[in-house]
Amino acid sequence: MTYDELQTEREANELLKNNLKAQIEQVTDTKVSLKLSQELLQLSKRNEKLAERQAVLLRKVKKPMARSRPASYDMSLNEIEAEIEQNKITFAKLEQELTSSDFDTRVNASQTLRTLYPRHKALCSQKVALLSHSLECLRKELNAT
Repeated sequence: MTYDELQTEREANELLKNNLKAQIEQVTDTKVSLKLSQELLQLSKRNEKLAERQAVLLRKVKKPMARSRPASYDMSLNEIEAEIEQNKITFAKLEQELTSSDFDTRVNASQTLRTLYPRHKALCSQKVALLSHSLECLRKELNAT
């Protein structure tokens, strides 16, 4: 789920919580009141989890932004290849998590993949550019001799 989808669900849950609170105030039967209170508690817990997921999303978005570098030659080829290899390992782990029976695990894996993929794509492009540049330099050296 995206940040906005999480926010929309949280807002909808807040409306449901307000309706439940109003119903609890009107009900005189303690069993019904207890059941409504339990639903209210479940909605509150769900909203807490949604808020946590939003916070995780924000951290994940800020982290790649802070780490991302412009498409230049400021990383060595070895650094780029090492990060690409690490991403491949992470992708494999996340793909396994996508098959998990736990909903939150699947959602978190999907969101992590969405945030990691652009960085991985940029690294691959940077690697190609760096190799192309190196190849061009080698060609010039060969032609000069």
